[in-house]
Amino acid sequence: MIQGFRKLFQSPLGLALTLGFVALIALAFASADITGSGFGGIAGSERVATVGDQKITTSQLRTTVGSAFEQARENNPTATMEDFLEAGAIDNLLDQMVERYALYDFGLSKGVRIGDSLIGSELTQMAAFQGPDGKFSQDLYNQAIQRRGLSDQMVREDIGQGLVSRMLLVPTTYGDKAPLNVARRYAGLLNETRHGGVALIPSPAFIDQEPVDDAVLKKYLADNRDTYMLPERRTIRLATFGAEVLGDAAKPTEAEIAERYKANASQYTAREEREFEQLIVPTEAAANALKGQIASPSQLRAVAEKQGLETNTVTATSRQQLTSTSTPQVAAAVYDAASGSIVGPVRGPLGFYLIRVGKVTPVAARGIDAVRGEIAEAIGQEKTRSLMADRASQIEDRLQSGASLADVAKSLNAEVSNTPPLTEDGSVFGEGEVDPSEARLAQTVFAMQPGGDAQIAASMDGQRYVIFEPGEVTRAAPPPFDDIKDVLTRNYKLEQGSEKAKAAADKVMAAIKGGKTLSEALAGLDVRTPPVDSIDLSRRQLMAQRQQRGIAPPLALMFTMAPKTAKRLEAPNGLGWFIVSLDSIDVPELADDDPIIAQTQAELSHLRQQELIDQLRVAIAKEVPVTRNDNAIAAVRTQLAP
Repeated sequence: MIQGFRKLFQSPLGLALTLGFVALIALAFASADITGSGFGGIAGSERVATVGDQKITTSQLRTTVGSAFEQARENNPTATMEDFLEAGAIDNLLDQMVERYALYDFGLSKGVRIGDSLIGSELTQMAAFQGPDGKFSQDLYNQAIQRRGLSDQMVREDIGQGLVSRMLLVPTTYGDKAPLNVARRYAGLLNETRHGGVALIPSPAFIDQEPVDDAVLKKYLADNRDTYMLPERRTIRLATFGAEVLGDAAKPTEAEIAERYKANASQYTAREEREFEQLIVPTEAAANALKGQIASPSQLRAVAEKQGLETNTVTATSRQQLTSTSTPQVAAAVYDAASGSIVGPVRGPLGFYLIRVGKVTPVAARGIDAVRGEIAEAIGQEKTRSLMADRASQIEDRLQSGASLADVAKSLNAEVSNTPPLTEDGSVFGEGEVDPSEARLAQTVFAMQPGGDAQIAASMDGQRYVIFEPGEVTRAAPPPFDDIKDVLTRNYKLEQGSEKAKAAADKVMAAIKGGKTLSEALAGLDVRTPPVDSIDLSRRQLMAQRQQRGIAPPLALMFTMAPKTAKRLEAPNGLGWFIVSLDSIDVPELADDDPIIAQTQAELSHLRQQELIDQLRVAIAKEVPVTRNDNAIAAVRTQLAP
């Protein structure tokens, strides 16, 4: 798992990493000072690094690592923060943040500025915030940033940083193109055709049919123990429980329902739902110009489409809701206007709004009797979560005090069950099936000591808890000798045959070196071999094979050899030895209008442009002074993995 994380951090992200922050608000959103609060004795505003005039705070780093870890868990639900940190998460992510802030600081120092209208335009084009109609959805946007605990200002600042990076790096590629002669040379290689042959000297042709003594096979098994080793496997003893253990404790009382109704009285007062159509443009002047073209309110969409713009329809459930998701000015414009009228331009979070008020639906006030059911359900769910968490904490204390899984399960009227034998990755060893919610416990169970304290964890759906411990443990070991004697015999004989086939291959190589053809050299062996496969293959055909089914190792070897040479190559699984002989190479000239030349030039140009971008990115990062606070970085690491 750790190696997997390290490969992730070491992958060549290049420009995609630098500019990808504005794509879906993943690490970029996490790079904002979201919490701003202290934790673990260090302030959230304390700096882990200073990049030029910019600062990266402890809360920014902590939240960035947390966001990256959650993304990693989407691909590997069993991942742990300890493994994530051990793979170098903090150092790698901080390096990425430093580089990004360096680009931003450098851009500001050179006078690069990003206007609100451009940021708003970027937001409206993000697929993540587009509704089913393909248009920007204010509701989706508000929901997305609220889920991450962000504000509109944080998002806009982050997008601004990404745009500065784009404006610095992308122009580096303008006008750059790979030279035509270079492209012609590379394209010519695709027309290169190689002529030769491939022969296989099979190991089975040299196998001795005599029985093998058991002592020889046992020594062979001892010498190759790891090859025949079966993995350790463990069963999991577990018991699950849910809200049934609470009885009526989570049932809301009349007093609780009344108190909740009173606390949220504003939700149940009379209100109006208003549907409205909005057109968003970057500037007030543009909004006024468009408004002047609208003869009647119903023409808003037509006028927008004529200018290549789009409107979108929004439904506000109340003035209060619209104020919280947009701005007070937009809410006032929508709720103070009559149905069917056009208002604006009004300044909103994404620019200037022209708004056509549509259907107005009065919603009557709801008394406590009308909402008693939904309030009771909400309170019940909250009490259940709280009481279940308390019960789980109590059970954890009992387990740590020496209580057995069986005793705890009995007190909960829960049944203890066993999974089939599992390997560490949660796979079933042998026959049987296991539920994914149980398989995910395997890695933890393999880290536990048999006979130690059982553990408790929340289930995958978060509605139940599972108490678990290792059951039957079968240590890693080879199978019994008698069970694999036939396999050992076959493999031992094949290995001996492979050694003899290798000696025969060396004899063939010597004959070829002495001037014989591949076929003549094979004829000099004492055993019959398959006929020689004649090869007449171009590099372009080889590449097509790679895309369809991969390249056979002998062919790959042939395209690295010099003419009039031969090489030996071991076949997979000890099945023999290939002799690859290359007779000649033809390189036909390409026509000037061969499309492969233009295609190759485009591919080389892309690589050159990426290299230029990478060089500028690295140069800027070196230009901007960076100071790191090792103590603050260490404190973040401690807080993330106490």
